[in-house]
Amino acid sequence: MQNNTPNLLGVELIEQFGMYKYPMDTEHGLNNAPLPSTNVKSQMKFANRNLTVADVLRRHPYICSDRLGLCTQAKATLLKPGARPVFRPKRPVPYAALPDVERELDRLERNGVISKVNHSYWVAPIVVVKKRSGSFRICADFSTGLNNALELHQYPLPLPEDVYTVLNGGTLFSCFDFVDAYLQIEVDERSKELLTINTHRGLYRYNRLPFGVKSALGIFQQIMDTMLAGLKGTVACLDDVVAVGTTKEHPKNLDAVRHRIAEFEFRIRPEKCCLGMDQIKYLGFVFNKSGRRPDPAKIEAIKSMPAPKDITTLRSFLGMLSYYGSFVKEMREIRAPLDALLKKNCPFIWSNECQTAFDKAKAVSNCNPSLDIMTHHWTL
Repeated sequence: MQNNTPNLLGVELIEQFGMYKYPMDTEHGLNNAPLPSTNVKSQMKFANRNLTVADVLRRHPYICSDRLGLCTQAKATLLKPGARPVFRPKRPVPYAALPDVERELDRLERNGVISKVNHSYWVAPIVVVKKRSGSFRICADFSTGLNNALELHQYPLPLPEDVYTVLNGGTLFSCFDFVDAYLQIEVDERSKELLTINTHRGLYRYNRLPFGVKSALGIFQQIMDTMLAGLKGTVACLDDVVAVGTTKEHPKNLDAVRHRIAEFEFRIRPEKCCLGMDQIKYLGFVFNKSGRRPDPAKIEAIKSMPAPKDITTLRSFLGMLSYYGSFVKEMREIRAPLDALLKKNCPFIWSNECQTAFDKAKAVSNCNPSLDIMTHHWTL
């Protein structure tokens, strides 16, 4: 893209819109896992009275679990043609985080996600991240060498317009959320050595695909698209899978998705699944039978943003505006003074004109507009 063109979808925007999530805690699942107990009914959201727990679990009971699955239909391969190995020393772990780090290493090793090794040419340090709950989780920092040596997995995420097309005309919506999505993908043997981490307890290698590998997003999306290939009324953006349809179509579409998930031996998280909903929040929008509109929470985030102080914060603001640009016809003219600041060799000077454009852009974004659904049956 040209330098004077605003970014439409950067890392900050992806994080703000919740379009990916770091894998969280679960236990390793077995093919003979017991049938989920009836308390799943209190955890899973049902909007349609015709959908019951028995309906969900009747054919494929084992996909509804808080245990970690293992995809049997694909493995991740990481390429490093001609790359030179990089070994990084371990980083100190905060004393307060040590108990959580110990428990997480034990959990991952017990579930077969990581294995202890004595030697590796490729080693990355770990980063300990504090969660909202106050506990800590382990993140492998592959930016220290491995990511630069990998060939990016050239597989695109779905275009927003393609997602909207699938969801258009839907009356009922069901969403599936996967348990530790990336960790359900096994890595092939040649690639496992690349995924070695250096901890205070020594070296461990990943046997599953960890979040943080630059190829992970493309690999996972390709597996999701393969799993859903040929199914009507389904779409996946990473580990968020949606089944949609009319009142008559939806049960069939929902059952087809459950069958594919079971075939690939993935596990879904019951408490985060929503079945037979009249509307859903997805990719920053609210979808229902009448159309789509911006998620009010995201619009509130735009309203609360302070005036940009530099190019970076300006790009973040313009990126959020661009995501909802189709709802405000005059947005391009309104934001013109702000876009001008992104031109090459243009100094960042926040003028009165820029402030006026900034305030007006936030005001028109707060109109709570909606777009009518265009169905496949319309004649263009």
